[in-house]
Amino acid sequence: MEKFTRDETTFEGSDLLEPLNFYKTQLKDAFHENGEEYFKKLTEKANTDIEGNKEACKKYYAEQAKISSLNKDLGKKRAGKGFTIFGMIMMLIVAVVMVVLYFVVPKFPLIVSILVPIAMVGGFIGFIFLVKKLNKLIKGLNEVIAQHQKVANEHKTKAEATMASLNALFESNMAVPLMSKTTPVVDLDKEFDPEKYSYLHDKYGYETSADIDESVLFVQSGNILGNPFIFEKTYNQHMHDHTYTGTLTITWTERVSDGKGGYRTVVRTQVLTAHVTAPEPGYYTRTTLIYGNEAAPKLSFSRSPTGHGNDDDKELEKYVRKFDKELDKKVEKDLKKGNAGFTRLHNEQFEALFNALDRDNETEFRLLFTPLAQKNMVNLIRDQEHVGYGDDFSFTKRKELNYIHSGHIQGSKYLDYGPENLRHFDYEVCHKNFIDYCDAYCKEIYFALAPLVAIPLYQQHKTREYIYDGKFGHNVTTAEAEAAANNHDWKLFKHPATRSLGVILKSRFEKKNDTVDECVITAHSFQGIDRVTYVSVYGGDGRYHQVPVHWIEYTRIQKDTPFAIGRAKEESWPDFNSSYGGGSYKELLSRYQISDTVLYKKGLFSFVKKD
Repeated sequence: MEKFTRDETTFEGSDLLEPLNFYKTQLKDAFHENGEEYFKKLTEKANTDIEGNKEACKKYYAEQAKISSLNKDLGKKRAGKGFTIFGMIMMLIVAVVMVVLYFVVPKFPLIVSILVPIAMVGGFIGFIFLVKKLNKLIKGLNEVIAQHQKVANEHKTKAEATMASLNALFESNMAVPLMSKTTPVVDLDKEFDPEKYSYLHDKYGYETSADIDESVLFVQSGNILGNPFIFEKTYNQHMHDHTYTGTLTITWTERVSDGKGGYRTVVRTQVLTAHVTAPEPGYYTRTTLIYGNEAAPKLSFSRSPTGHGNDDDKELEKYVRKFDKELDKKVEKDLKKGNAGFTRLHNEQFEALFNALDRDNETEFRLLFTPLAQKNMVNLIRDQEHVGYGDDFSFTKRKELNYIHSGHIQGSKYLDYGPENLRHFDYEVCHKNFIDYCDAYCKEIYFALAPLVAIPLYQQHKTREYIYDGKFGHNVTTAEAEAAANNHDWKLFKHPATRSLGVILKSRFEKKNDTVDECVITAHSFQGIDRVTYVSVYGGDGRYHQVPVHWIEYTRIQKDTPFAIGRAKEESWPDFNSSYGGGSYKELLSRYQISDTVLYKKGLFSFVKKD
């Protein structure tokens, strides 16, 4: 039986025939174990003083517990002080009221107007001493809390010192090599390089979008058993209608009957409302998995979630019966039109749940979706044990390119996970955060790919060898350049007149300068011009009035900024950070005037150039 082996992690080839079961029984635990091993090695490399960290954190948390208890006591003292001051105010009010009542109310008892104010004044004086005592207690508690906070900060500083070397090792997307190490299915690349771009472009027709309404935020390339894919997260702009509202208050007089045979004049008031609808820019992010495979090269189809993946058996049976009847009507209708190309499959559940009725090549569809592929897809969509994410994906095939949009990836925070999310002063918390991230990353990536893995023909089809001749002429792909620009502060690129909520950054390659690509980043945004439109509205006074509606007219603007991105020799941020200020980097960077800090990510460094 075929074996897949990666760094002592071994899987049976037959396990890939059932991707849901493969994750549940093997991949999940293997990835978790590799994550634990990776963190252990990082700890050893950093020479982290674990016991010292535990001791410092223990003392820090003990101090924080004391501070929390003291703060509760402080809150009670402050509440008591507030209640006392409120009581003092009420006493003064009662005293004044008693005196006023004596002079205003006939025969008001003199004794009451004298004794009550005296009692109130006495209580007021007593409360003054109570407030002073509370102030002293509050001051004392604040001093004690400050002392404990100082001690807590000292312990936290010690804990941070023990974690400094480990925190320095954290980089973006640290789970990427773990995926390649763990699973025989997926290889992830460190970066989306020109070779992989040319591969996708030349063999499958993939193009990086030139649309000025779309900018790449993040890209991750890789392959499934040799067949290439990329995850592409983009920032998108679209226009939508926004309705602005204006109002105008009108008044008029009318003569109305007074009910006694006469008339009286009344003043009427009405608020007139008007609306103006105008285009307004909106922004959203979208993550797409794009996969190239030469199997079934003439086939195109699309499917979206049906909403029935979580149905129980009885509900699903009812849905399938209804779908089956509608499918009968479709087949009969197509036959009447002379279109006999569509042929239904015997697996009614698959037809109903996958619902790819727009397929345009029945022969290749059946080659792709064998009975095993159909079974895998139904299991993936239904997933009653909630091993994965169920039916949360759309699947579009256009010849040799496949596009997957998974709901769980759209909102993922782990796809492009920064080191700031991993760093912590507490070793145990840091450890947990790292393992949780690795586990979540494995699950999210695997189940985004699962609809592709579920098709055996895709795994059996080995792509022909691609020979890269370096003709791309760049060090870095346009996608990675845009992603790098988006990691910088947008204020460095956007037009000063920008009024829109977002900015779309597009990269244009200028020239290759050794290991650095010189580019131009064009920031596309909108300026807003304040407008007023007067809308005629009929009022209750029998006349038309011009109601002003203030609205904003958005027009496109853009700004070009010189930008540079290069390939670093170092494999990690700590190594790059310690060397880029001197040596070959010093000579290289001396050619440019850098307007901001140099950012490093995925083995690439980038910076904004001064004009």
